[in-house]
Amino acid sequence: MFPDAKFIYLMRNPYTVFESTRSFFTNTIKPLKLEDISDTQLESNILDIYMKLYDRYEADKHLIPQDNLIEVKFEDFEANPSQMTRDIYSKLRIPGYDEAHDSIEAYLSKKKGYKKNAYKYDPRTVELVETHWAKPLKDWDYKLQ
Repeated sequence: MFPDAKFIYLMRNPYTVFESTRSFFTNTIKPLKLEDISDTQLESNILDIYMKLYDRYEADKHLIPQDNLIEVKFEDFEANPSQMTRDIYSKLRIPGYDEAHDSIEAYLSKKKGYKKNAYKYDPRTVELVETHWAKPLKDWDYKLQ
């Protein structure tokens, strides 16, 4: 359909993904639910779906031409968004970076000081993530910090 499509695969710390997803479903989705779901089932769903997504991506990414895919750790992007944006444009051969630079910098400037949620990982959560998501943790070199 789009033979020269460009792809940015954004990886994020699996411990944070789990906590963030659980928080989203608990605080946003559960109040809107049509049927009950236990916390255990919710966690199981999160763990299972994440691995399905991860496995599918890993199985299929070879179908994307190397020059059309960049994998970026969210934490690297967050630490230096200007340079990472430049790197993404460069790696994917996206034209127009010089023309877009000022607008990109203005946008990033507006986002400075944004406070994202900070999570503390209890031992049970750590065990769930390390047991069920060991492969992404290893492949992406994430460790509990």
